[in-house]
Amino acid sequence: MSRLGAALVAPALLAACASASDPPQFAEGERQFQRCYACHSLDPADKGLQGPPLAGIIGRRAGTAPTFEYSPAMRAARSGGLVWTPDILDRFIADPDAVVRGTSMSPTGMVRAADRAALIAYLAAAGP
Repeated sequence: MSRLGAALVAPALLAACASASDPPQFAEGERQFQRCYACHSLDPADKGLQGPPLAGIIGRRAGTAPTFEYSPAMRAARSGGLVWTPDILDRFIADPDAVVRGTSMSPTGMVRAADRAALIAYLAAAGP
């Protein structure tokens, strides 16, 4: 599927998977993810993006998505054992360089804690 096709289909599929029992943050998290979509995808098969795919990021060791060539800073974080827990991910999204010094991720983080929480809940629900 093309990147454009995935951009049109992925949100619809994720919304269709949402149920009345899903946290109310799901829709807000999906909206927040649109800020990430310029560089990241939830589809591990997407290649050639500026950032790695984010499906299954919660609990994953940093710098280990097989389809992505990581920066030296992220490879060092991987070697140091960094694992993307919700807390670490929250701190990284707020200020990437404070968590992984020299990362290639944009230094402009998400300022609002509620936006980060919604995004992290969405990423957790999206799963691998």
